[in-house]
Amino acid sequence: MDDKNSSKSLDIYCQPEDIVEVFELINTLNKKYEKIQRENIQQLELTPTQHLILRELWRSDGQQFKNLAETCNCSRSTITGVVDTMEKNDLVSRDSHPNDRRSLLVRLTKKGKDLRTKTPRLESMVNGCCPGINEEEIKKLGELLQKLLNSLTSL
Repeated sequence: MDDKNSSKSLDIYCQPEDIVEVFELINTLNKKYEKIQRENIQQLELTPTQHLILRELWRSDGQQFKNLAETCNCSRSTITGVVDTMEKNDLVSRDSHPNDRRSLLVRLTKKGKDLRTKTPRLESMVNGCCPGINEEEIKKLGELLQKLLNSLTSL
């Protein structure tokens, strides 16, 4: 049986109320995760979205707005507003793209680069948060959530 037929046969067992419950759980988990994150970065006066942008720029400095929007899972206009605030706080700057005059790159300033050593790693923020779940269960959960995400993006 190929993947298309097997996924269609599985849809018979997936009830809408079950999916809604899963999405509500994911939403609740996300809110709790953001709360943990906010508590760990509030002394740095960062929002979770600013923290996410900084993390992306620490990985690869000089990114386009569209890339940051995709990574942060939000619109370009939202990213523009967040970058505006970050620019006012001297964390990032906007520079012309060397290969595309219509595009701007978001780059870290010295202050933005230096903040990396003061910012707790995400791993340390969630360390010990889930004592009732073992490593195998977390991996399986990750696989299932990825499968759910893939099924939504294929719509």
